[in-house]
Amino acid sequence: MSPRPLFAILPLLVLVGCSTHKYTAASHPNGKPEVVVYMKGNGEDAVKVMEKVYYPNGRLEYVGRFENGVEHGEWMYYYETGVKKYVESWENGVEHGIHYDYSPDGQVYRELHYDHGRLVKEVDLTKTK
Repeated sequence: MSPRPLFAILPLLVLVGCSTHKYTAASHPNGKPEVVVYMKGNGEDAVKVMEKVYYPNGRLEYVGRFENGVEHGEWMYYYETGVKKYVESWENGVEHGIHYDYSPDGQVYRELHYDHGRLVKEVDLTKTK
């Protein structure tokens, strides 16, 4: 067998090995998904890379990503109406960056500034109006 066919299928093997699998971890009594988990890898080597949680009405409650088994990146939460509720930034399992709280009308009303898990500043935007 020449090396050419092996090089042709190698990218496909890499894609299959890195694919993300989705499964419903819990459902609401009405049958709609409550918790959907996304795993990368297979068997005992599989790791959670993302989680989505839904309200009973089917709307997204929150979505967040994981890296090395802990929260990492932006996590977004929503009111049951679908309006953004708050946004968190995570780095290696601790809050880091600016956390934004939104009112039900979609306006940012508070900022929480984190430095590697430590709250360093809180800004109440309702007092500036």
